[in-house]
Amino acid sequence: MKWTPEMVIQAFKEVVTAVMGLVVVIFTLWLAWTALSYSANDTMMSNVKDIMLLVLGLAGIVIGYYFGRVPADARAAQAAHEAVQANAQAQEVTARATTAADQIDSILARAGASGSLTARSGGQQNGTDTADELRHLRDTLRTLSRS
Repeated sequence: MKWTPEMVIQAFKEVVTAVMGLVVVIFTLWLAWTALSYSANDTMMSNVKDIMLLVLGLAGIVIGYYFGRVPADARAAQAAHEAVQANAQAQEVTARATTAADQIDSILARAGASGSLTARSGGQQNGTDTADELRHLRDTLRTLSRS
């Protein structure tokens, strides 16, 4: 697979984001481990606790970003797949409607040339009604295939 410029930029952004996230999480873990060594000193523990409040907020944002992004990416991929399927189905319906309209045109052309609609229906009015119904159906199918 050949990398496009967009793929390179996306990969760079992912790597930078992952490195920054790892740095924040590792720093948070290191700071928490260091805070345990200051548990005997109340003054130092108070200072470490204030710093930990800020760093834990950043770590929470990083972790929330990654855990929230995975389901969102999965939903986006599923939606794209469903959109492709819907477009394919719409094209199939359009093709079938066009084919049916063409078949009706063919039937009307054969019937008009041979006068078979009138002969089969038993009279001129019934033959005209049948031809009109076929034309209406053909027009409906053409409209469907264009939409």
